[in-house]
Amino acid sequence: MDAVAEREGPLTYGVEIEIHVPVLKAPENDPIQKALEFPADDWYERNCLFYTKEDGRKIPVVEDDVQVNREARQAVWNQLLELFKETMEKPNRCGAEPDIRVMTAETEHPQQTFVSGRKEQDGNANASEKKPGLDPNVLGEFVDGHYEVYNAWTVCQDTSGSWYPGADGNSFQPMKVPPIGPKEYSWFSIEIKTQVYKDLELLEQDLQKVCDRIRARFLVSINCGRGDNRSSTHVHIGRSGKWDPDDENMPFRLNEAMMLATVMYMLEPVLMTLHAPWKQHYHRYAARLHGYTNLEGFCEQKRPPKVDWKAELDGLGPFDPSPRPEDKAYTEEDFRLSLGQRRTMDFFLRRPDMGFPPIEGSPYEAGVSMIWAADDMTQLAWLLSCREGARRGAFSLQGLVRSEPGVLGSRHLNTIEFRHMHGSLDAREITNWIRVVRSPIVSSSRDYYGALGLILRGESDIAKILESAGLRLSIKSPAQIAAQTSIPQIPVGENGEPVWRGKGNLMFLPKPSGSIPLSP
Repeated sequence: MDAVAEREGPLTYGVEIEIHVPVLKAPENDPIQKALEFPADDWYERNCLFYTKEDGRKIPVVEDDVQVNREARQAVWNQLLELFKETMEKPNRCGAEPDIRVMTAETEHPQQTFVSGRKEQDGNANASEKKPGLDPNVLGEFVDGHYEVYNAWTVCQDTSGSWYPGADGNSFQPMKVPPIGPKEYSWFSIEIKTQVYKDLELLEQDLQKVCDRIRARFLVSINCGRGDNRSSTHVHIGRSGKWDPDDENMPFRLNEAMMLATVMYMLEPVLMTLHAPWKQHYHRYAARLHGYTNLEGFCEQKRPPKVDWKAELDGLGPFDPSPRPEDKAYTEEDFRLSLGQRRTMDFFLRRPDMGFPPIEGSPYEAGVSMIWAADDMTQLAWLLSCREGARRGAFSLQGLVRSEPGVLGSRHLNTIEFRHMHGSLDAREITNWIRVVRSPIVSSSRDYYGALGLILRGESDIAKILESAGLRLSIKSPAQIAAQTSIPQIPVGENGEPVWRGKGNLMFLPKPSGSIPLSP
């Protein structure tokens, strides 16, 4: 038996969800008693534009100006994370034991291992000195195909997606585009990370619990962000087993990654109809394979560009004052097929017996040929990355490789990351997307050759494409997705100002059906 196969276990799944939480500063003429609290109903009726007794959910209220007072801002973060942890862990707050394990963390991206309660400074520490338990801000040991910190759910602050208005209405972070909403409200972006799951059905069950509990207690938004400040959902797929994280053949071999990249490259335009309209255009932090990637950049040298990227940048609002230059770690010459690579590609892709006609002469020929011309996983991961500073693209292999100066600055989590999806607290919608992207990895080749054949013949119906790949899923229509994820249209009053009162249903996710709001 193949030595690699002996160490392989089931696929693993993890999800990262970004959401926006509004926080209201108490007016001076109606103060609160604590730094952060949930006052009585009549207080909200006087001061909160979005509160209704029928809905019952309340926005956190703060005493201090979180823009000018950094300590106050961190205190709000700390309390919010604890509130979310408590809500996610328990079916109710009447003494029930937690049925989901949740940690709070200061950072979205733990990277270092831990030694003696401190972040590791060098690699010479004695293993017996390692801190017992988990520290949510460090990765920990690599066990069963993932790092130890991902043995539990985590709720963490996402400062990059937050916005704190000052007295003059200007944003706390320069070049940020604030979410829509009244100027009295700050927006704290919270990221929820699931633990690593081997069982997708169990992930869906736990995700349903967490999503329902959050929506039953808090007013949260996935559609109020703008520019770089919008909510997304990221899916990670890895593999369990007893293997070394530096093993270049694990968790996926190069040929497996190339085949998956081919499937995603050809299906991506159709698959994007499952996601928010803005995700189909946005390129900086989730560049699509047919978008602002190194791959598409090389393809544009062979044909006219599909998109005027400068115009698209202008249409999305201000970004970093000094955007990163386009990356030049490799050139087009590095992605020319050798004879051996051509034979390998033909072995995998010349399958007319399975409904997959020749790719030559199709719009996908140039891109697919460059995918199969990569010499190693680092080169392939770079090819699929954003042109600007080699940021992770919508389909990212950067988690499979170590950082390489001047090429990639990756987080080596040993997973493939799918960054196509908008923010969501709909468990079925999220896990259906996982089923779509994992299908090329676990299904028979015959299923996907048929789906790719339909693409080459011009088919664009997402239901037909998924069905040909063996997937029969209940999916939302593009109109439904657009209605749930697009910036709400708020009416303007006679004074020319937006009329916010009573418009919470346009800005916040609804309570789960049959739920009773939990008092904070």
